[in-house]
Amino acid sequence: MRILIAGAGIVGNNLAEQLSEEGHDVSIIDEDTEKIRRISDTLDVMSVCGNACMPSILVKAGIRDMEMVIAVTNTDEINLMVCFLASKFQVPKRFARLRSMEFTGSGQIFPPKELFIDQAINPGEIIIDTILKILKTPGAVNVTEFAQGKVLLREFDLPENAPLTGKSIKELVSISDFDLIIIVAIVREGKLIIPKPEDILQTGDRIYTLVNKEFLPFLLPMLNKTVDAVEKIVIYSANPVSINLAKALEETVKNVCIIEPSREAANKAAGELSKTLVHQGTGTDLDLFNEINMKDVDFFMALSDDDENNILSALLAKKYGARRAVVITNDPEYLPILDSIGIDITVNPRLIVVSTILKHLRKGDVISVFKLIEDAEVLELVVDANSTIARNKISDLNFPEDAMIGAILRQGEMLAPDENITIQEGDSVIVVALSSAIEKIEKLFGRKRHFFQF
Repeated sequence: MRILIAGAGIVGNNLAEQLSEEGHDVSIIDEDTEKIRRISDTLDVMSVCGNACMPSILVKAGIRDMEMVIAVTNTDEINLMVCFLASKFQVPKRFARLRSMEFTGSGQIFPPKELFIDQAINPGEIIIDTILKILKTPGAVNVTEFAQGKVLLREFDLPENAPLTGKSIKELVSISDFDLIIIVAIVREGKLIIPKPEDILQTGDRIYTLVNKEFLPFLLPMLNKTVDAVEKIVIYSANPVSINLAKALEETVKNVCIIEPSREAANKAAGELSKTLVHQGTGTDLDLFNEINMKDVDFFMALSDDDENNILSALLAKKYGARRAVVITNDPEYLPILDSIGIDITVNPRLIVVSTILKHLRKGDVISVFKLIEDAEVLELVVDANSTIARNKISDLNFPEDAMIGAILRQGEMLAPDENITIQEGDSVIVVALSSAIEKIEKLFGRKRHFFQF
């Protein structure tokens, strides 16, 4: 596919890298000469320096031949304009990252389609939804849902004395209570493993589980997790994401407060929130931490746009007694080290945007894509009658070694991937795959090619 990306920031750069590696014909535009030079030196893509709002720059980047435009600059207005111009150039698919709730929230005046956008991606909305779901799942460090919320993917750290620790995957499968609780991936020492029957769960593993929504309460005791009421949350930064999150938390959490360095932003937030206490101060103000009684805080959430301040404030909050810390980090370089330094939950807006876009690029009937880490994905695919996988037993499939079927949803019922199950037309199949297996998965779920003799 021929794809034009507007914006060479962290998201645009990573999209360009991944999509070019997958064989797409990629062009990228940015006004920053240094970013364009770096991309030109490192990636096999066409890079153009200039303003993506200028038709001449778009033409230079090849927009007349493009099948998709992805606008991920740091400015909503530019992204809107790029999609408008792309529609004039008759580009069939147009995606835009829009941070303002004005364009994507419940109060939007114009739906995305009327703004010439096929898919509007608001990372802030997804971050808020993710955090609210994490709060409802004790011990979870990441969450997503498949099959319209009937199948849950939950990520947990495996504690030392948990009943699951020391058990093999084969042992767990033999336990009747685990019919609808399936471990689909293990992260051990920073490396993701697609589990095999003989693999044994170890203390410190980070495990990804697929679970029927109704069975989630049965999983938590196996991880030594108990449902404790969340009574106090402190949020660092009074940006739009924080304010909208605080509004949602006010409905269920007894004590919510925000720390904001800017007096002007703090006053603005205080005017918008009815129950949240807003403090003007820095994320490293130890006197303020004592005033807030950080030792009583269930969650400290560092949600500013500055990765370094987020990490430092979260570490200090943990040192002063906060039970768990949530950190937003945009720079992928920080992701591998945050677990090791005591950050409980990391939310990465870049992975959120990439996951949302990838489902439109994967072949086959892909409903959703969730990126686990840099080189692994969970895909939900619907089985087409003419696909290679249809009407085959799982045991007869030439399934890639670096992928696995996590679960099957058939007529609203979640099925564990028993080797004797025959995949049927209309099934939703949840697959976990390393990047190396994506192409093989797409062929299995893609339509068979028919050849005619003349």
